[in-house]
Amino acid sequence: MAGIFDVPAGLIMRVLPEQIEVLVSSHSEGNPYEHEEKAKLNTGLYCETVMATRGLLHVPDALEDEEWRHNPDVALNMISYLGVPLLWPDNEVFGTICVLDSKKRNYHQKYVELLWEIKKSIERDFVLMQQQEQLVASNTELRHAVRQQEAFSLKLAQSNQDLHAALMRLTSLQEELLRTEKLSALGSVVAGISHELNTPIGNGLLAASTLQSRAAEFALEMERGLTRSRMREFAGTVEQGAGILMRSLDHAAKLVGSFKEVVDEQAADGRQRFDLGEAVRDVLAGLDAVLDDSGNRVVCTIPEGIQMDSYPDQLRQVLAQLIANAVQHAFLPGLSGTVTIAAKRDGDGQVAITVSDDGIGIPPDNLARVFDPFFTTRMGKGGSGLGLHIVYKLVTASLHGKIEAGSGGGAGACFTVTLPVSAPAALRKPQAQPLLS
Repeated sequence: MAGIFDVPAGLIMRVLPEQIEVLVSSHSEGNPYEHEEKAKLNTGLYCETVMATRGLLHVPDALEDEEWRHNPDVALNMISYLGVPLLWPDNEVFGTICVLDSKKRNYHQKYVELLWEIKKSIERDFVLMQQQEQLVASNTELRHAVRQQEAFSLKLAQSNQDLHAALMRLTSLQEELLRTEKLSALGSVVAGISHELNTPIGNGLLAASTLQSRAAEFALEMERGLTRSRMREFAGTVEQGAGILMRSLDHAAKLVGSFKEVVDEQAADGRQRFDLGEAVRDVLAGLDAVLDDSGNRVVCTIPEGIQMDSYPDQLRQVLAQLIANAVQHAFLPGLSGTVTIAAKRDGDGQVAITVSDDGIGIPPDNLARVFDPFFTTRMGKGGSGLGLHIVYKLVTASLHGKIEAGSGGGAGACFTVTLPVSAPAALRKPQAQPLLS
C-alpha cells in the first residue's frame, strides 16, 4: 500500500483502552512508525478523528491547516494524511488504515477508492476471523457433546442388554407358568402380558438403536465441521430418544410388577369342606387394617350353616379382591360407603354370593369389559387392570362357577359369584415344579 500510494508510511492502527497501537507498519524508507508502537488517545491524532467520525479523513498539508498543524504526527514530519476507519463485524471500531507523507499530497479520487477497497478486504477478513473463533468454540462444545454422547451410548447399550435379559427372563417365566398350569386359562393372561410388554420393550430397543446410529453419524460429521443448527438437532434427537426410552422402561417395569402379582396368586390343591360364612369372616379379619384406613364399612349378612365342599383358599382370594376393588373404585375421594356381602342357596346345588356397594356404580360402556385383562380406569395411578381378570379365572377355572357384574347407573355395583356347593372332582395332575421368584 505504501508503494502504491508512494508514501513513507502505510499503517493499520488498532485502538486499545486509552491508547492506539501500530498493529502493522510498512517497511518503506522514511517511515517513523514502528510495529507495536503505542500513543495516548485524546492528543489530537489524525486517527482519533477517523474513529470518532467513522468516516474518511484527508489532510493534504497540516502545516497549512490551523486545525491540524499542532497534532502529534506533525512532530514526526508527517504533514499529509489519508485514512479510513476499520470496523468489526458487530460495527464496533477496530482502528484505522491510513497513509502518511512528509510532503503535501492531494490524493486523486482513485486513490481514495483504492483505500476504501483495502478497508473492505480487511473487514471481510475480520468476519472470517470471527467465524473461525466461533468454529473453534463450536468444535470444543462438540467434543464435549460427543464425550457425553459416548457415555450415554454406553448406558444405552447396557439398558439394551438389560432389556434383552428381562425379555429372556420373562419368556422363561411364562413358559414355567404354562407348564405348571396354575389356572386352566392362564395362557390368555400370559399372552396379554406378552402383548403389553412387547410395545414398551420394542419402543425402548428402537430408541436405543436409533440413538446409537445417530451418534455414529454425528461422530463422522464432526470431522467435516458442524453448524450450531446441526448440533441443536442432534441434542434434540438425544433428548427425544432418552424420553422414549425412559417412558418405555417405566411402563415395562410397571407391567412386570403386575405380572409378578399374577404369578404370586398360587392356586393350592386344598379342597375341603368349610362353612361359607366363616370363610368370609376370615377374609374380613385379614382386611381390617385396609378397611380402617379407607373409612369404608363392610357388612356380612351370610348366615352360618352354608356348608361347601370346594376350595376355600381360592374363594377367599376372590372375595378379598372383590372387596378391595369396591373400596378402591366405588367411592369418590373423601367419601365413604358400605360394602355388603350376602349369600343364598338355590335348588340346583349351588350358592350365589353377592358383593355389592352403594358407590358411584360402573358406566355401561365399562360394564362388559371389567373382567378383561389390563382393563382399568386408573391407568398410571397404580391400577394394573389384572385384579378382576384374576377373579374371573379363579371363579371359572378353579371353583367351576361363574361371575357377573351389574350396576344401577349411579346406585352402586354388584358382583354375583355363583358356585356349586360341591365342586366337581378335578383330574389328578402331576406335581408342578416351584415357580420362579
